[in-house]
Amino acid sequence: MAISTNVPSVTFGATGLVLPAESAILTGVTADINAAFGGGLNPGLNTPQGQLASSLAAIIGDCNDLFAQYVNAVDPRYSTGIMQDALAQLYFLARNPALPTTLQVTCIGLVGVVIPIGALINDTNGNIYACTQAGTIPAGGSITLAFANQVTGPIAVPSSVSIYKSIPGWDTATFVSGVVGQNVETPSAFEFRRQQSVAINATGSLPSIYANVFAVPGVLDVYVAENTSGVTSGAVFTGSIATTTLTVTAMTSGTIAVGQMVTGAGVAVGTVITALGTGTGGAGTYTVGISQTVSSTTLTAAIGGLPLAQNSIYVAAVGGSASAIATAIWQRKSVGANYNGNTPQTVTDTSGYNIPYPSYQVTFEVPPALPILFSVTLANNSSLPSNIVSLVQAAILNAFIGGDGGSRARIGSTIFASRYYAPIATISPFVEILSVFIGTTAATLNALTVPINNVPTAAAGNISVALV
Repeated sequence: MAISTNVPSVTFGATGLVLPAESAILTGVTADINAAFGGGLNPGLNTPQGQLASSLAAIIGDCNDLFAQYVNAVDPRYSTGIMQDALAQLYFLARNPALPTTLQVTCIGLVGVVIPIGALINDTNGNIYACTQAGTIPAGGSITLAFANQVTGPIAVPSSVSIYKSIPGWDTATFVSGVVGQNVETPSAFEFRRQQSVAINATGSLPSIYANVFAVPGVLDVYVAENTSGVTSGAVFTGSIATTTLTVTAMTSGTIAVGQMVTGAGVAVGTVITALGTGTGGAGTYTVGISQTVSSTTLTAAIGGLPLAQNSIYVAAVGGSASAIATAIWQRKSVGANYNGNTPQTVTDTSGYNIPYPSYQVTFEVPPALPILFSVTLANNSSLPSNIVSLVQAAILNAFIGGDGGSRARIGSTIFASRYYAPIATISPFVEILSVFIGTTAATLNALTVPINNVPTAAAGNISVALV
């Protein structure tokens, strides 16, 4: 005996999975129940059979929704969680885990005193860091060791530290440098990295270098560019800026063009040439995107704010092992290409050779942090949450790293203040945004282009929230 039902089934159409409406499911279940009892049942939802039909329809609808979620998770654009991890395995990728903020700290004390793994220091905000590499204070009286925060996540690098738990003979701890930690890689960031990885098996192209460097464990952001000409890119000139007018009085080298970023003493970070005036590449006037006053001095203009050496590649990378990054660059670069950057590393080629192995110096950029300032003004409302300031700061910090599913702030990217309206607005229906501005020395801009030799960072202390 064939079994039939009046409940419409899930179908696959030209646009994908098509689910029946729950109203149609309810109608079908009601018809099945009515047929099972010989007909004539009251279909009202306030009857026992109506309640049964309603519950069964809800169960079927939930199963359909779960099936649709599973089917959609096969598409990398919509995949999250374990399904996204599984798809990434096809590209030999793994999600970047959460990492703590790490510090390099100079430990000063008596010669011969051992600083063990687990030795503790703290900062002025109460964050505690544990030593991750043991060391013995040498004859000079000091040793620099690595310390990691006891919790993972992007905790701001402190300016000073002190000993939290004393060790006899260990006198002081002095901060040297630090790297901000990270949260678990978000679905949007992971998908972005997967997209970039498709060129990883190529050689000699910028996408292949980008993908190979991004595949290095711990790397959080990458920027790759090249200069194929036989001269240094950009221009060097004498000029001044009054409001948004750049006046060039003498050229030293190169050609000025729209889209180049101007750098020099007193020039605001992210000052981009937006239009030609009387100048067409040399002396004359140009329009820049940030209003300011700069006296006549030697200035530089280049795409991304950094002139590149002739016939060279430029790679900026945040996080990861310096030696692994250098190897990843060397594996994919074109033969004979020059380098740019602030971090030289030696790469040894062990494939196909006997000792002594040939070695090469690879240089890339470890971009310093560029703190981004935010100024948010909201309409004062008694219905706002009492902790609205911290909620706004948390929303901006989450959006800054792409935690809300939107674009994250990256090396060389343009950051728009309007990007942060939506995450702020979702805090409460009573939030009324009057303005959001960003900047590097003062938050007065609607947009900011990050130089290609800086990595943008955000911290709660750099986000001001005013209620008016």
